[in-house]
Amino acid sequence: LSHCTMWTGNQFTSALFAAVLGLVVAGAFIPASAFSTPATHYVTRTTRSTDGQLSAVAPPPNPTSKVTSGAPNSIDDLKMQILDAIDPTKRGLSATADQRSLIESKIRVLEGACPLVAPARDSRMAGGWEVLYTTAPPPSNGQLGPFVGVAKQFIDLEGGGYSNILQVGENNWLSAVLDASWEEWDGSLLVDKGGGEKWREAVVEINDDEDGSAGVAGENDASSNNAFDGLMNMFGGQNKAKEGTDKTPDYGAKSWKVDFKTITISLFGFPLLSKTFPEDTARVWKMTYLDDDTRIVRAGRTGKASDDVVFYMVRDDSL
Repeated sequence: LSHCTMWTGNQFTSALFAAVLGLVVAGAFIPASAFSTPATHYVTRTTRSTDGQLSAVAPPPNPTSKVTSGAPNSIDDLKMQILDAIDPTKRGLSATADQRSLIESKIRVLEGACPLVAPARDSRMAGGWEVLYTTAPPPSNGQLGPFVGVAKQFIDLEGGGYSNILQVGENNWLSAVLDASWEEWDGSLLVDKGGGEKWREAVVEINDDEDGSAGVAGENDASSNNAFDGLMNMFGGQNKAKEGTDKTPDYGAKSWKVDFKTITISLFGFPLLSKTFPEDTARVWKMTYLDDDTRIVRAGRTGKASDDVVFYMVRDDSL
């Protein structure tokens, strides 16, 4: 899940299938409609029209935005373009290579317009969020085997915790909740304990030379202390760490280290399986855009740009 990085591998899938199959065999009734993804309620300023298409009501102009209101690439216009590009991709699950490249290019423009110096410390991080699009592989993209759900997230800023939530079917007959904690990232790279190949393969690389942006940071940059500097410069040059050579980069201003604690899978609201993660099961979140109703995260297994996948989220006040 968001759900990013949010999930680890498929270690729970087999157990989930066995448990669900056992209940079905025992006589539990699951209607066919329960296997479909429920209609999404895009709260705040994002809605779904009667024909099922994504739409958005433009928020008030942001006077601090680097993109001026009314310009061809205004914040509102960029968001609408992203929603239009995302709409036919089933939250990224069915996106073609061309669609992923198009969405990536538009997301990068919005990231470059982020007016915040320290989005990871902004109070608007708190609360509920819904993943509209991600390039993450299963199950972080909301798919568990044949089950496809809606990935959400709830962040507790004061308590230093958060929950990644996967909801499947009408009335959320199947759900998975990953509880975790977060702290500001100090820039130390994490050790990939396996499975990182899928994440690296999911990273979308595009050539931004025509608009003056750099390409995706390479392995050499990512393994150095300048890894995050290079990544953020690519997304608009917002990292101020290089202003003084004796100044330690403030990685925590834009990034968190998140530590997974437990995951619980429930069926019809009843806990079915619960698992405690091994110690040091962690990820790095890089907050590249944040405003009242939209949030973009680049999340990876190590902190290197080479395994960062993207999550495009909108505010969800239902959580």
